[in-house]
Amino acid sequence: MKTKHHKDPFTTQCWLCECITDPYQVIAHFFAEAHVHHFRRLIKKLVCHARRGKGYPPGDILLYSRLIRSLIKAAHALRHTKHSAVNIKKEELFNKKYYCSHYVSADAWKEFPRCLSEKEYSDPYRAFQQFFSYRSLNNWLQCWEQVVENALNSDTTAITAPLTVCTHLIKLVEAAHLVDVREVTHVGECVKNGRSVSAT
Repeated sequence: MKTKHHKDPFTTQCWLCECITDPYQVIAHFFAEAHVHHFRRLIKKLVCHARRGKGYPPGDILLYSRLIRSLIKAAHALRHTKHSAVNIKKEELFNKKYYCSHYVSADAWKEFPRCLSEKEYSDPYRAFQQFFSYRSLNNWLQCWEQVVENALNSDTTAITAPLTVCTHLIKLVEAAHLVDVREVTHVGECVKNGRSVSAT
């Protein structure tokens, strides 16, 4: 039996109005929507509200909850990608080329990872692997759905292990950000310096 998941494997149609089949492009479009520090703050707020069972003001939560669901699926697709870790010397840890995005509005301090270990900073795919070692894909998708539902609805029960869930989700976003900065050269039809792909 065929399902729509094969046509839209990362569930991007609901927020991008386009089916993306390349997990790297899912990550590129994810960070074209908002900066890493925005998602870090959003996850903290949602998990905090879900833990307390207090209603979170809806705002753009539906959009961002869909974005994070797509990111979880993209990271799952990339978790076993063969790659080489970046050898970063201690004195080079704060070199912007390793972690700062191409956007004019990028803030080097806000984009620096807060939760990744040194090994995960050198090899962000390691964070993807650990994310899915902690929970399966389906379990994470259910967990994220529960976080969003509980954050929006004050009548639900609090989520379990909120600090662990929050930390894992933030590490996932930070690792995806590093993959985006270091490996993704374009977003859709535009290379990251703004020129059209056909013009290169």
